[in-house]
Amino acid sequence: MESLDAILSDVIEHIRPGNAERAAVKALTESIIEELNTRAASMGINAHAISVGSTARDTWLSGEADIDIFIMFPADTPEHELKTEGLLLAKSVSSSYEERYASHPYIHAHFRYGGMEYGVDLVPCFAVKDATSLKSAVDRTPFHNEYVRERLPGLEDEVRLLKQFLRCLGIYGSEQRRKGFSGYLCELLILKYRSFIALLRHAANWRYGERIDIEGHGQYSGDDPLIVIDPVDPSRNVAAAVSPYSFCRLIDAAREFLARPARSFFMPKEAKPLSESEFHRILRDRGTYFIIIRFEAPDVVDDILFPQLRKAEASIRRLIERNDFVVYRSDVTVDGGSALLVFELLVWQLPCIKKHLGPPVTLRRHAERFKAMHSPPFLIEDCRYVVEVKRSYTDVKSLLKNELRSCNLGRHLSKVVQAGYEVLEPEELRITPGISSFLRNYFGNS
Repeated sequence: MESLDAILSDVIEHIRPGNAERAAVKALTESIIEELNTRAASMGINAHAISVGSTARDTWLSGEADIDIFIMFPADTPEHELKTEGLLLAKSVSSSYEERYASHPYIHAHFRYGGMEYGVDLVPCFAVKDATSLKSAVDRTPFHNEYVRERLPGLEDEVRLLKQFLRCLGIYGSEQRRKGFSGYLCELLILKYRSFIALLRHAANWRYGERIDIEGHGQYSGDDPLIVIDPVDPSRNVAAAVSPYSFCRLIDAAREFLARPARSFFMPKEAKPLSESEFHRILRDRGTYFIIIRFEAPDVVDDILFPQLRKAEASIRRLIERNDFVVYRSDVTVDGGSALLVFELLVWQLPCIKKHLGPPVTLRRHAERFKAMHSPPFLIEDCRYVVEVKRSYTDVKSLLKNELRSCNLGRHLSKVVQAGYEVLEPEELRITPGISSFLRNYFGNS
């Protein structure tokens, strides 16, 4: 049996950037920074650029170099000036870019260098004096960069191991679509435990609400599964985006790996496509039923879209269950330009009548009012009046086609749903590659 050290050494060799890749990333980053600074001077813009993120801290995975360059404006710069001049400067150094939005707009640009294409985020921010004097959320990042660069040297490969491990579990990344572990969080966890294996040994015993405070200055008291106090901002939980699922997935995988170490934990699993016939076979075997709500996805970033999809999912689930149908599981996804909310049901059809429970017979005034409001026959069960009433809906599809717009869908979703939506049964769902991948993951690679 191969030793743990041999497995980890081999994995590191595959995920650590080689000399040529490092040189290319370094040269491209420096050339962009130089160009930004030169153009800022020629345009009369009081700003300078710095490199931040995983490429600045040497913790990126081979082939995954996302370059982050922040354009630093004096803290007293008016916000509208930072936005307009920052975007103008960022756009001036690339002919291929798109404008994106975080706490304020930034540019995601594309550069070719040495035969490779790189994505580069060009982010205007305020050069505040410390992380407690923020004018925007991104202003913390330079302080994160400084904190980690001073303390991490010698542990970069440990961070890479953790990132690759989480990536293969599907829980790397703090965006709302994934709700996992950010790169900065990975770096802090390694700074705390000093190695990937030490982290796993501790994670295997984590409890809900696990608290890590490297600097011992935390002022955060939220109810999150994992709390990692930001060393540069005592009021912030770096792990706030980590969902209960992601938290527990790491605990479970840590135990599994420590019990039976293997390279397979670091190898991305490519799920085979799920065909329409296989989808229907799985449903037959499960004995459940799928109902799918599909509508045009609003043109907003994922970190706005996915919280609203989850909110809509919960609201629609409550509507379904208020009408006595039984939801087994539900989930959301985006495929191309469409948003899909999927509900797997244990009960999706009901009889025309249902019992309506009235007051105790012994409460005369309430009993008389109840009998005046309803038609006989009046049954008595457990000393209470009961009448039979007709259901408004006997199948879940009719319910959703008629009542969906009454749900709390969020500002952006409400607009697109008002414009139109579809309620699809399994045989009406076209299995695209994106939906195939979603369903394969939903069924756990069944």
